[in-house]
Amino acid sequence: SSNNIGTILLSRGTGIGMIVILLILGIRAPLFFDLTNIMTVLKQGSVLTMIALGLTAVLIGGGFDMGAGALVQLTCNLSAGLLLAGTSVVLTITSGLAVGLGVGLINAFLVICVKIPTFVATLGTMFIMQGITSWYNDGKALTIKVIPGFAELGQGRISIIPIIFLIVIVVCVVLHYFFKHTKTGLRMYATGENAAAAKLRGLNTKKYLLLSYILSGIILGFTGVLQCSYNYGASAITSGMDFLIQALSAAYLGSTFSKTGEESVIGTVISGMFIAALSNALIINGISNQQISGVLGIILILSILLTVIKKREIGQVTIF
Repeated sequence: SSNNIGTILLSRGTGIGMIVILLILGIRAPLFFDLTNIMTVLKQGSVLTMIALGLTAVLIGGGFDMGAGALVQLTCNLSAGLLLAGTSVVLTITSGLAVGLGVGLINAFLVICVKIPTFVATLGTMFIMQGITSWYNDGKALTIKVIPGFAELGQGRISIIPIIFLIVIVVCVVLHYFFKHTKTGLRMYATGENAAAAKLRGLNTKKYLLLSYILSGIILGFTGVLQCSYNYGASAITSGMDFLIQALSAAYLGSTFSKTGEESVIGTVISGMFIAALSNALIINGISNQQISGVLGIILILSILLTVIKKREIGQVTIF
């Protein structure tokens, strides 16, 4: 019946839609299906997917983060600066993680203790981080040479598979296990799904929201380090907002994979890679970069729309 078809489309529609879109674009430009190009897509999509995973972690706990892209850019610049100053690779990576953790704690403090709405609080920290970044890099690109043990993170391959993509898969598996199979992870889900109900069940919702900001901050801090390795340093251009829009699209699109429209780690990874593949396929088809951001905007709106439709079906609608 048409009702059953509707249900199938809602539950499987995202995946089917993604495959159909990429098939159409790939048939128009066969180069897209070239193995080398597919590996390039996996490599290109890895930083974006990691940002989307950082966002997913905070969304699962019921938070939100406007500054995800700005934090990545800050730790990317910091990593480049430290390496240029001769800091060891281990200390550079640790610094990225520490800054991410610190920003996560600041966001959590503003949201939980000062009670500023998440959107406003993280918009504030986003502008602060952008300011610190441009002060730190003085508006100039910070280019690093190939540093053994660091360059491999973003540029290396095992056989033909990019190492940065393998890192995404490892992070995805660990996060998926954490959120779906540990008591803490499941409680973070419960807090994000319905904080009032979680509180009634005796959960310390503040604790789980705090954890989601910490986890997200650490992932985003590490992503900045990866981006520094991927780009051989940091660019002076502020790309935090572009990253945010793409990562939000991936996180919301990822949530349309689950029956209840809840955030899904695996869904986020599939969606992040789909957005990278789509951008790549559009470029091969001769579409300019400026037009692609328009397409990504449409994807963001559609993915939020799909999430809302799904949550309506089960009587839950909250986006921010």
